[in-house]
Amino acid sequence: MAASKARHAGPAMLEPAFTTSSDGCRIAYWSGGNPDGLPVVLLHGFALDHSVWSPVWRQAGFLDQCYVVAPDLRGHGRSGRPSAEGCAQGRLWADDLDAVIRSSGAACPALVAWSYSGRMVFDYLRHYDGASLRCLNLVAAASLADPSVLGPRHGYLADLCSADPQVEAVAAIQFLREVLRIDQSLPQFAALLGVLRQTTAEQRGWLRNRPLDYDALIAALTLPVLVTHGEHDAVLRPAHADNLQQAMPHALVSHYGQAGHAPFLDDPERFGNELIHFAEQVAARH
Repeated sequence: MAASKARHAGPAMLEPAFTTSSDGCRIAYWSGGNPDGLPVVLLHGFALDHSVWSPVWRQAGFLDQCYVVAPDLRGHGRSGRPSAEGCAQGRLWADDLDAVIRSSGAACPALVAWSYSGRMVFDYLRHYDGASLRCLNLVAAASLADPSVLGPRHGYLADLCSADPQVEAVAAIQFLREVLRIDQSLPQFAALLGVLRQTTAEQRGWLRNRPLDYDALIAALTLPVLVTHGEHDAVLRPAHADNLQQAMPHALVSHYGQAGHAPFLDDPERFGNELIHFAEQVAARH
């Protein structure tokens, strides 16, 4: 697959590169940090892009310890815009991740999946060898098909797919303010609102039509797993983390008492430290 290799940038910076998935969809990714450090692949959530992770990689010392790769998922950011069929096939999402890992040189990475990208991770594990990964960090990640854990703000995701521009516009503000809990007066709010505008309501609808059919795969998973969840998550209730641990008794669960749906935004320092510590423990056991 064609790719242009990223250069390793200075502190708190990543640089862009592109690779091509199996269906020809161009996948953008950003990489940087210590080429000899812990490889970390950060997968963003619904209707956003790689930049949502910047509070983590900008933590002091994080890029000194890690080689970070952060792609834009297909249909998002600077990646290609596939058709409805191109959004529906799990194999294509798996191929996207494989292309990014190989193109970036992130060998045996710690794979971090937040929210929607949980689907992408389990697509990958369905079609590729999980032994190619060091460990998995599921962050309020879409995974088990259990409607009882849907929180009171989960409906905002459906509103983001509305054909009514007014409904969609209100949902975008509510999503950032009440789900990501970002102060509307901060530059980050305006920046992420711009990112949301890069996907259309129709495209978001195609993404949400994908089923959650990973329960058996999750129950059979032996890969080291850290489950991270905010106690104030209004999209997926904290019970989701407990259900994952029941399905994977070997998984570790980290509850963030004051966090919402994006614990890495509420406490990026703790998040980064826990991720590195977990990955180092995994390496020490092997």
